[in-house]
Amino acid sequence: MSHTHDPYQALRFSGFRLLLIGIFIAGLGEKMIDVAIGWELYERTGSALVLGGVGLALVIPVILLSLPAGHIIDRFNRKYIVIVSQIVLALVSLGLTALSFTRGSLVLIYGCLMLYGCAAAFNSPAASTLVPQVVEENAFENAATWDSSVGQLASVFGPALGGLLIAVLGGATLV
Repeated sequence: MSHTHDPYQALRFSGFRLLLIGIFIAGLGEKMIDVAIGWELYERTGSALVLGGVGLALVIPVILLSLPAGHIIDRFNRKYIVIVSQIVLALVSLGLTALSFTRGSLVLIYGCLMLYGCAAAFNSPAASTLVPQVVEENAFENAATWDSSVGQLASVFGPALGGLLIAVLGGATLV
């Protein structure tokens, strides 16, 4: 029995194509924000310790919320959890932009970063469950490959685009 491999099998599902675009845009934005925060805070303070605080503010909520988030994700509609967490991430990004414009305090920036980490604690696991919901079972392996590839592309292009925009715009605020 001859079976030909279709590398574009998962892309034939419109829901998956839309999800993939969303994953790429969200990942790109996330990585751009990572670069912008680091740039802004280091430019402002010159402190490596402040940069370390960024990582800590982002990871502590993820660690503390991983079990409760998993429980909630299992009990409620994952699509809505992703939508709500993406809205929170967007609002936090706007808050960080406002704090950058106004030269807001580090405490408020770290507060925003902790909220960002809380939203990420729900977003990542909930989003990872959406792929099997938008493709047929026989296309899942192909969809997982596309999902991973697009995530990696966003991880490469996000920081590059963020850095380019910081250079062109003369600062991290608008990024």
